[in-house]
Amino acid sequence: MSEAIYDEQIAPLLMQAGKLCEQHGLAMVAVVEYGKEQRGETRLLPEGSGLAMHMLSMLAASGNNIDSYLIKVIRFCKQEGIPLDESMFLRQYGTAQQRERQ
Repeated sequence: MSEAIYDEQIAPLLMQAGKLCEQHGLAMVAVVEYGKEQRGETRLLPEGSGLAMHMLSMLAASGNNIDSYLIKVIRFCKQEGIPLDESMFLRQYGTAQQRERQ
């Protein structure tokens, strides 16, 4: 029953919100859990979206797999030139140059 409510009532509203966000260049990440381990997601990340929005999107995409989430974060940070050495947990995955700065 909850999935039907999501599909019929909530998802269309999130789609409308997503269209409004897109029109105005706003980032949006929405996750609705309608059952244990069952989620619906709406994600919109225009150019220039901040790290927090990308992290929310990666977390939503990873579900319950924390390793998947952390791998996505590490890859994104490396791709965007965000230094991993600022994180006590992620610094070990930084480049040699980043580790030398410690």
